[in-house]
Amino acid sequence: MIAKMERKFRLFIIIIPLLFVSEILFGQVPNLGVTSSFALYTAVGAFDNTGTSLVTGDIGSNTYTPTGFPVPGTEVGNIYHAGDALSSQAATDVGSAYGYLSTLGGDVLGTSIIDGQIITPGTWNTGAASTLNGSVTLDGQGNPNAIFIIRIGGAFATGTFSNIVLTNSASLCNVYWQINGQFDLGNGSVFRGTVIVNGAINLLGNSSLLGRGLSTAGAISLQNNIVTNPSVAAAGTITGTATACQSQTGVLYSVPTITNATGYIWILPTGATITAGNNSNSITVNFSSTASSGDITVYGTNACGNGIESPNYALTISSLPQTSSIFHQ
Repeated sequence: MIAKMERKFRLFIIIIPLLFVSEILFGQVPNLGVTSSFALYTAVGAFDNTGTSLVTGDIGSNTYTPTGFPVPGTEVGNIYHAGDALSSQAATDVGSAYGYLSTLGGDVLGTSIIDGQIITPGTWNTGAASTLNGSVTLDGQGNPNAIFIIRIGGAFATGTFSNIVLTNSASLCNVYWQINGQFDLGNGSVFRGTVIVNGAINLLGNSSLLGRGLSTAGAISLQNNIVTNPSVAAAGTITGTATACQSQTGVLYSVPTITNATGYIWILPTGATITAGNNSNSITVNFSSTASSGDITVYGTNACGNGIESPNYALTISSLPQTSSIFHQ
């Protein structure tokens, strides 16, 4: 009996450390907090765009007002700067995300990431500053929930026309890069994943970042780039009748298809109920006898999170006419 209990105890003390090691080695995705809606953000630093960059997602700096938007660049989302409460919270959240990634262990990659290398799910580290020329493949091994955390132990620069390739169900939602220094994305390159940097972010001419660029401290510079937050693109303008009556049924509202959305979440005034098309870009609504006026908004959602809400669509609900009865003695 005692021997059996000792075996169970030994098994217990072996399993617990293994579970802990597994969590450290493979990790979980960092909690981005409010920065999940940002395509580009720096807690401390300038933010300047030159050329016709297209950014989908929020942008901001907690110490600087971004320049180069809305012209010559185009930005689909909100712009935040010093003094905004959300920008201040984002500074805290990006610091927390970077700090969390710093606690992870993992396996070792070469200091210079070799062209053509295939990286499997897990947490990976380089010992120092690194460079990438050519392409690197992230292989999801058939698991769409596979997590890739790649920690660069210094600055990281890519050559011209470099590329990060995702294969075998690897999801852009689950790719995270921690860079302990400056990040330079070479001309014409395509980079994939959320990049959390302790330094400047420089996107050189005609390069694309399909993910997020978030810095704890460093300037952000754009030159004719495409940056797309992987969660969901912004919702467009809602169409439908702007006036309705209490107890009215079968009222239609719609929004253009949202890029990358796999579902839609509608926010309706009190007393409004979706009766058809729930979770789609076109819905049918019934209004109760006590429905009240208010705003309608919608945003898309997918495995990466929620996108940017549509502009408010003001809806006026008319009350039912009052009736009276005349009684005669």
